Amino acid sequence: MKSMFTRGMMLGAASLALAIGVAPAANATVFHVGDMPNFYITSGTPFSPSITANFGNGFTTKTTFDDSYEFTIPQNGTGSGSISTSFSSASNKLVITDLLINGVHYVVPSNGSGQYLAVSGITILDGVLNTIEVIGKTSKRGGTYSGTMTFTAAVVPETATWAMMLSGFGLIGAVLRRRKTSPTFA
Repeated sequence: MKSMFTRGMMLGAASLALAIGVAPAANATVFHVGDMPNFYITSGTPFSPSITANFGNGFTTKTTFDDSYEFTIPQNGTGSGSISTSFSSASNKLVITDLLINGVHYVVPSNGSGQYLAVSGITILDGVLNTIEVIGKTSKRGGTYSGTMTFTAAVVPETATWAMMLSGFGLIGAVLRRRKTSPTFA
């Protein structure tokens, strides 16, 4: 009985929303690396010490959008990148209202001819899912946005380098300890 009541309430709410013209929320579109032409690597591989990728989307009609770009990298490092739009006219305008990178909100500033934001120092961890979410709307004839991102792997010294560094610290300590002499008085 309870499930029939719940189902009836849900159907009633859906019918009411349609009747009063409430627009449904924008459907999220998820892109993974290799989804051409929206998200692709331009240099390097996931195992390279440096990787560059492009992402973006274009629309030909008035719409709202919620694009999510998801990726993992099998190494630790830092990420940086930029995103931009350009306005050719009021009828061909795309506005980014929200930008989230790994859950952190960024404001994309506007000027008279578009929007632009550069971000750096984003921590990327081995095997952890990373997301770039771009939310916005377009005017009558649509518009486009584009972005680029770069990953730089953390430099981890090799074992031989660590051994040489520790030996050097030990040698410096021995020299400093040996030089320590007590003053002599005549």
